[in-house]
Amino acid sequence: MLSSSTRNTRITLVIAGLNGGGAERVCVNLANAWAAQGRPVTIQTVFRKSRTPAYAIDPRVELRDVGWPRGVNLAELNMPAIAPVLRGLQRARCTELLEEITLIAMMRHAILASSPDLVISIIDMTNVRVLAAMHETGVPVIACEQTDTSQVSLGRWQKARRALYRGAAAVVAPHSTIAEWLADGGARAYAIPNPLVGPPTIPIARTNQRRRLVTLMRLSHEKRPDLLIPAFGLIAADFPDWDLEIYGVGSMYESLAELAEELAPGQIHFRGFVTDHYGVLRGADIFVSSSWVEGFGNAIWEALACGVPVVAMECGDPVRSLVRDGVDGVIVRGGISELASALESLMRDDGRRRALAARASEVLTRFPIESALQAWDDLLDDVASSSLSTSN
Repeated sequence: MLSSSTRNTRITLVIAGLNGGGAERVCVNLANAWAAQGRPVTIQTVFRKSRTPAYAIDPRVELRDVGWPRGVNLAELNMPAIAPVLRGLQRARCTELLEEITLIAMMRHAILASSPDLVISIIDMTNVRVLAAMHETGVPVIACEQTDTSQVSLGRWQKARRALYRGAAAVVAPHSTIAEWLADGGARAYAIPNPLVGPPTIPIARTNQRRRLVTLMRLSHEKRPDLLIPAFGLIAADFPDWDLEIYGVGSMYESLAELAEELAPGQIHFRGFVTDHYGVLRGADIFVSSSWVEGFGNAIWEALACGVPVVAMECGDPVRSLVRDGVDGVIVRGGISELASALESLMRDDGRRRALAARASEVLTRFPIESALQAWDDLLDDVASSSLSTSN
């Protein structure tokens, strides 16, 4: 329940950009929900490329942008402004972030200009920069992770992340396993599943007789499209009425397109970036995830919500929580040949696909948006109340 004492808490969400992606969708969903509650909400983006949001944002949400990269001005970068940041970095022994001091100073100035009572940063590197920027402001910061931090390192920023997370008012992870890992590093960590909006209840109309194996992914190494395409290539000739549809963009596109044409010409289609995931997923026969790491698995949740059975590569507790092996999908352990075998088995068996599909939409009640939003509201109230009591 939203506390009346913190109803007017001004919230600023900070994210790199809003061009599209799972974290961006979570950011917008949270902002829209809080705006609907009557909370004052700002989304502060960092990079100039964020000028066109990919998702619909409530008009009551204020949008601001740092506009990086650009020149810095004296109001943003001056000794009184950066002295607290420098003290914070020295105290946390994170001097490797000094090379980011210009951007951090600009972010500090931009965030404070929104007059926040509470700041929520989203995604690892943004979290690190925001925590550094907000040192000695008295404004509590909640860092929100979207990946499995126990599996994904920030390289030379890894130590800084651990150190600065200990100073956050809270760190939110989308799964309890991730929250436990963060807590082991000294963070005040909480597990809250991603708040995702379910699909509209519209009858499915199949427009042709071809079968659809669908994936939504960034075309990058952690999603392993270079594993999925060879797996489908091994079986494509035996299933001439099946297509693999790949939705997403990324740096691997050109090499993947060549590989697809070589292994399964005419059956693998690159559809580009889409914002209407449900329009894509409705009517799909199988959804496939080849990722080696997931913090939650937004696209998997959305596929299940549409009643689409999921074949997912084993990648830890978050996906195993979503996909119930043998109930609404299949968890695959191994590599290319094992994925090909799992896909082949399910593609051949209409009855098994129907049985898995019949249980898939239970994800809507297993991970409902209402529970996630309530958990966030409870955390906001706790953090805001603690901040008020400390200031008094």
